[in-house]
Amino acid sequence: MKNTPFLHCLLFASVLASAPVSGGTDRFDSRLSGDWRGLRDRMADGGINAFAYYNAIVASNVSGGRRGDTSYAGDLFAGFEFDLEKLTGWDDATFTVSGIDRHGRSIDAAVGGQYSVMQLVGGQTTFLYGVHLEKKFNDERLSLKLGRMTATDDFVGSPLYSYSLNNAVDGQIRAVLFDGVMTSYPFPVWGGRLQMNLNSNSELKVGVFQISKDMFDPGKHGLDFSISGDDGVSIFTQYDWHPELAGKPAHFFVGMNNAFLDLDGFNTTEVTHHMVRFYGHGDVQVYREPGTVDEGLTLFATLAYTSHDDVAIIPVQSTFGAHYKGLLPGRPDDRTMFFATYGGFSNAYSAQQVALGGNAVDYEMVLELGHRVQLSRSAYFQPDIQFIKRPGGTGQIDDALVLGVQFGASF
Repeated sequence: MKNTPFLHCLLFASVLASAPVSGGTDRFDSRLSGDWRGLRDRMADGGINAFAYYNAIVASNVSGGRRGDTSYAGDLFAGFEFDLEKLTGWDDATFTVSGIDRHGRSIDAAVGGQYSVMQLVGGQTTFLYGVHLEKKFNDERLSLKLGRMTATDDFVGSPLYSYSLNNAVDGQIRAVLFDGVMTSYPFPVWGGRLQMNLNSNSELKVGVFQISKDMFDPGKHGLDFSISGDDGVSIFTQYDWHPELAGKPAHFFVGMNNAFLDLDGFNTTEVTHHMVRFYGHGDVQVYREPGTVDEGLTLFATLAYTSHDDVAIIPVQSTFGAHYKGLLPGRPDDRTMFFATYGGFSNAYSAQQVALGGNAVDYEMVLELGHRVQLSRSAYFQPDIQFIKRPGGTGQIDDALVLGVQFGASF
């Protein structure tokens, strides 16, 4: 029998309904599978933590775009974290091994846009993902992580982005990733990240990552551990500051990505060897529900910019977002969110499209509204609507309306 969105939704609902109730401590009451009749507690006490997260999207292009289409895509992320202090006596050290299974397909071809309307699509196969060691020093004020990982694990991201079904901002500010100079989930590379906690509300992070022409090849399944002489290097530097403003939480970060890799220019035979992009983010809680700690309205904005118009598909991208936790009475854990993203195509890229017989491109905009219903501490269900203005930036494709639902659970 063929897999269908309906069958996947039915399976998810049946698993949720039959989830075991934890019989031990409440350490794992945010996990659908509980504490495994006490086994999970014993493993954690011994230094082994198992984790698994499943997320899926069903989406349909109901108007505009190139054509109508409906599809399903899912992502399973699972692994083990080993507490080396408990296992070997090595203080403040952990070793993590994780894997990913991605399946399904996207309706992106039907929409015709630059940004994917289903952020769980990209490398639809099974991967070995994280294989890395993290060691903390100086009373945890310094942290070093080394191994197989991606830059998106530690840079250019915010938890607020994760509620978007469109990849314009989900995971990271997407423009930083478009040009093959930022490594991204689910495609691991060799890398390292050093984080220094400067004080109680700020930190500085520096990351160095391998980049190559074929690092996004799903056929490698995360198992290509080789380092080639023609590989490039992507270096991230990011400063984070999370103060309280007028008694309410805020978070800001600014960063720079320097990529050293041979990049072919658009509509030219010239090659660029060094690309730099700047990016920033700011979010502030502007209203707090009386008598609560974290319920209320948070506004945020992002900006990514590079002057390398000759190799960057989208030199400028900006997103405005609004996030309300506990908007509906009696639903303190539900979240309502809105995203508006503008992506401006480069002039050189536009000229190349014309030279290849296509149309000039200028910008694409994505508007998204969603509401996440927290079914339990371990599971959620999120209806969502997206409006894509000028898909692909040409003006030749009708504006698209995409209806979708995302659901997921931690196990």
